[in-house]
Amino acid sequence: MSPLKLFAGLFCLLGALLVYGYAHAGFTETLPKATFLLEVGFVQANINNAWDNEGNLGPIIDEIKRYEPGGSLQGIIRPNVEARYLILLNLLQYGILDNLSLAVGIPVVLETRVEPNLEWEEGDYQWTLGRPYSEKDFWEWAASMGQPKPGNWSGNQGKLTDMPVGLRYRFTDGFKWFEKNDLACAITLLGALPTGSPSDPEEAVATGTTVWNLHFQGEFGVHISIDKSFKKSLDERLIVGLDLFHEILFRHTYVVPKGTKNPLLLNFQPYAGDTYTIDPGDFTGASIQVDVVPWKGPARGTWLSGGSAERAAGFPPFVTVSLRYTYVHLGQTDWDSDSELWDWDNREEDWRPGYKNILFGMVTISLLRLGIPLQPYVSYRNQSWLPGKNFRVGNALTTGIRIPLKFW
Repeated sequence: MSPLKLFAGLFCLLGALLVYGYAHAGFTETLPKATFLLEVGFVQANINNAWDNEGNLGPIIDEIKRYEPGGSLQGIIRPNVEARYLILLNLLQYGILDNLSLAVGIPVVLETRVEPNLEWEEGDYQWTLGRPYSEKDFWEWAASMGQPKPGNWSGNQGKLTDMPVGLRYRFTDGFKWFEKNDLACAITLLGALPTGSPSDPEEAVATGTTVWNLHFQGEFGVHISIDKSFKKSLDERLIVGLDLFHEILFRHTYVVPKGTKNPLLLNFQPYAGDTYTIDPGDFTGASIQVDVVPWKGPARGTWLSGGSAERAAGFPPFVTVSLRYTYVHLGQTDWDSDSELWDWDNREEDWRPGYKNILFGMVTISLLRLGIPLQPYVSYRNQSWLPGKNFRVGNALTTGIRIPLKFW
């Protein structure tokens, strides 16, 4: 493997880092007309492993073998990369109609940190030294040519990611057959405003804040969803939903690294050209979700319900547990520069078609029935428990709170 793979200027971290979506109880839920829902969440995502082309879980970057010009092995660099994103997620939803909602997300990166954790395995005996190269020998040799040993990197503090936007329309409202059978269907359109920043091409290990860097959704997508509830038979304590989707990412142009900070590792411009483009593979998949209400909680007549306990009983239940499984097929990602060899060997080979198996769980506490307009929640998203192929594993823990608002 080429050592350039370790020091890619884009260092993409597949992670689905932002747990974004309208439905916090079912895939077809919308807000009541003229109602706002403000959500503030804190996301911590860790990326330490990757699923390879054979479906094996290993390090993000493969080992790198270094050879002498004469052919003997200098040694092996073993990167044990650990990366972390801390993101403040701000999401505002608005009910345009009872069955039509709009949402806009404003995620702000608090910090991104990447630790290469480079280990060294000694190679062959070197007669010029009287021993094999040590790690110190190797990096001193690199430093003599202006190449520092890559250390920890942190950045992106206060930067926006690409902003997710969405529109959901539940088109089965008013149809008696759907109401009779406790069924609801909706179409959701998702997009991303280009407010994020690409990574610095001259940094050895760095990542940006675009949709491509985060890989949590496409730049435009369509979701078709159906929910089955059990209003009478199970007292509205269970919702089973299915969501089918296709999301695309558009081709973008980036600057080829020139090696101004890392002359041995990132000097690609002489053969790859001044710029290159990336056309990421699209996402196609499906989700199955189960929402269970273990406790509805008391319903009290408060100022939120106009003093009516009966009306308060129509508010969200006190505790809702949501469990979701998502399968995502990943298409081939295409690089295009002046060098086809650079495109494949250092980029496209690692981004061949693959798939994700994602597990997601969330517990939501709603205090509306008690007269308190707050809904705290905690969620966890995992991509390492079930096997996958050709993507970096990102596991994310999110804690947050939702505040419903109505001004007229």
